[in-house]
Amino acid sequence: MYWTEFKKTGILALSILLLISCTENAGTEQEHTEKEEKQEVSITKEQRIARMVENELNIPATEEYDIQILYRHINTDTLEDALILVNRKDHAFQHVKSNNNERFFEKTGYTGLFNYVFVLLGDSKRLLTTTPVGSNVNYTLRAEFLELTSRAHTDFFVEYRINNSLQRNYYTVRGNEVFLTFSCPVFDKVGDPIPVVYDIQHKESSVRLTKDIALYHATFLDYNLKEIEDVNAYEPKEIQSSDDLYVYFIFDDNTMKYVTPMAPPVSEE
Repeated sequence: MYWTEFKKTGILALSILLLISCTENAGTEQEHTEKEEKQEVSITKEQRIARMVENELNIPATEEYDIQILYRHINTDTLEDALILVNRKDHAFQHVKSNNNERFFEKTGYTGLFNYVFVLLGDSKRLLTTTPVGSNVNYTLRAEFLELTSRAHTDFFVEYRINNSLQRNYYTVRGNEVFLTFSCPVFDKVGDPIPVVYDIQHKESSVRLTKDIALYHATFLDYNLKEIEDVNAYEPKEIQSSDDLYVYFIFDDNTMKYVTPMAPPVSEE
């Protein structure tokens, strides 16, 4: 009888101790959770995005890098989205130095995979990624939004430098994926007597909901070789188009790419 009573008393005492312990632990865990939530709330949206980028690229706390965050409604919901452009110039130079590739890096116009494009949809906790943009690390990416492949989505393009040229990549987002739909030069061979220049037009179609992309031969109005200090950094004051169509492209929904048709749509010109 005693043993049973003792056992009950012991169990009761043990239960009380466990209850107190659980209560203390629950309180401690709740305090930690509330503290973490307060810390999460205290940082800005931009700081949260920067942390996501640093985690994605394994950027150490000591590294300096450039980050641009551009807000726009990219997909079909009502939440504001973010286009994020990242340049890791310092990391690029440290990387080539540690691998003794500094001369080769200079010969290629400081070109490497150190410019990045990310998209953050609404309040998602995951960045949408795409292939890094091979380009001159001395220049950050420049972006512009536009309506191109859909009236319900917002597309964008980024411009970047490769040697003495300016290149452009077009992107669109569908679901949780970023598609590179088209790439083309804006101009090339700066420093030559006659550089290659294009006027890139986004043309309405009478038979397609998507816009076409047409490249017309063009010229620089202010082109003077004697005044160009750095062919890799040349910025034209103005590009003058012509009626001379070089090539044009239509959007293919199946491949999510701009492709050239069999014949130009003469009736739409």
